Amino acid sequence: MLQFLKENNQFYLVILVWVMGGIIAPEIAMVLVPLGLILFKRKGMYAEMIVSFALLLFFSDNRQPEFVFAGKTKDIALLVMSAFVLLDTKSFKEKSKIWYPFLAFFILAFIVVFRNPIPLLAFQKTLSFLLMFALIPNYVTHELAKDEGKHLFTLWIWSGTLVLLAGFMVSIVMPVDYTFLVGRYNGLMGNPNGIGSFATIFFALIMLTLQKHPKLFSLQQLILIFGILALSVLLSESRNSIFSILIFLFFARFYKMSPMLGFVILLITGLLYQIITDNLPLIVNTLGLGSYLRVEHLEDGSGRLIAWQFGWENIQDNFLLGRGFSYEETLFEINQKWLQSQGTLGGVHNTYLALWLNTGLIGLILYMYGLLTNFFKSITYNYLSLPTLFAFLFSCTFEAWFQGSLNPFTIMALACISLLHFRNVEKKEDTVPVL
Repeated sequence: MLQFLKENNQFYLVILVWVMGGIIAPEIAMVLVPLGLILFKRKGMYAEMIVSFALLLFFSDNRQPEFVFAGKTKDIALLVMSAFVLLDTKSFKEKSKIWYPFLAFFILAFIVVFRNPIPLLAFQKTLSFLLMFALIPNYVTHELAKDEGKHLFTLWIWSGTLVLLAGFMVSIVMPVDYTFLVGRYNGLMGNPNGIGSFATIFFALIMLTLQKHPKLFSLQQLILIFGILALSVLLSESRNSIFSILIFLFFARFYKMSPMLGFVILLITGLLYQIITDNLPLIVNTLGLGSYLRVEHLEDGSGRLIAWQFGWENIQDNFLLGRGFSYEETLFEINQKWLQSQGTLGGVHNTYLALWLNTGLIGLILYMYGLLTNFFKSITYNYLSLPTLFAFLFSCTFEAWFQGSLNPFTIMALACISLLHFRNVEKKEDTVPVL
């Protein structure tokens, strides 16, 4: 890791300058961030551009005042990076097609903007979502076409590991409530569930990278990377992340053996789902994990059931057509006091319900069509396609991250889809040494 930091010292110096400038005053970061991106662009450092943007989104999830700058500059960064793609067509000859299956969804999303209580905010959210899907993956595609993404994903994985490691270091020197929330570890993210979602998608990104480049990291480096990730998950006590990662590993094993075997296991799992769900508290207690996995809250989802019921009740008023992006945020914010009195904090905690509230049943169907189409395209030549999809779908059941644009999760998920789409003609499928 130290050698990698030394080799990429200019990149990490820029990130450090952003953070230090932002801590002094957010306005300073609003100047430094676009200047840094322009500097990377002039030097042709496209991998550095997208990873620095991903780090900025990571910092924007933090709830501490020192990181307010990230939330105020991420919109600027998105516009700058989108402008580069639109204006410099020569550098982006290979265009990402991830957003094509989502076209109908985006058209509907812009139409229902006018039904939103705050149309301008809904329009901004919809536009940023479109830019993230239509333009940002072009940076990943650019790097995949250049060197199959070796530099990009090496930089991304080490950077993700560093911010997770930084969370441990900060927890040692700062007060407990800086990196812990209600007794659960959240590192440098806003809450424990956030670091759990991050770990889930980051794990998938690492595994897809190793599938394409098995020798990208040494055994000692892999132990360090996975060790830091695992410790983050365990300290956060994120059941969602633990089960999502286990789902990925479980189905990856069977789909690697045979697609047909994987399909059979999927059917059996589906048939046993209700039995497992009904007896999950008993299973967890038998394993001696009742206290750690907070088995007493399994049935109500730690307050999520209240949020889901509230969301479902409001869906009835806008069943087919929603009321535009950010509507679910406005709805839950207005009713925040009542929801807190019922024992739930935050938003709807479900990507599908959030999409239904924002774009209606029609929008949800169009979105799922786009998502499933993207994953199904790579089924025939990448056995990790469906395991990745299953892990994401499960994670989205308990968090609303995949209907947000400027968060640290969606950008990694899009990178995962880009990796799945990229096909090496000479080596169609490598092995994953850690499975």
